[in-house]
Amino acid sequence: MEIRFYCIQNGKKFYRVMLHGEDIFCGTKGECQRFIKIHNEKVNRALVDAPAFRARPGNVRVYRRRVGSPGL
Repeated sequence: MEIRFYCIQNGKKFYRVMLHGEDIFCGTKGECQRFIKIHNEKVNRALVDAPAFRARPGNVRVYRRRVGSPGL
């Protein structure tokens, strides 16, 4: 992620937070830095708290037709 200058409005400088060429947040420089910090914390927490993949055997269903029942 990177912070890029965006514009000056009413004497305030605004910046964009860019991720893979897309802007994902716009605000003052301090707000952008705080956004990056919180974003990284959330991503790290999601990776740690993610449940481990547990392979479960698939149930195989077998359908049998009774003798004399109408066919499909």
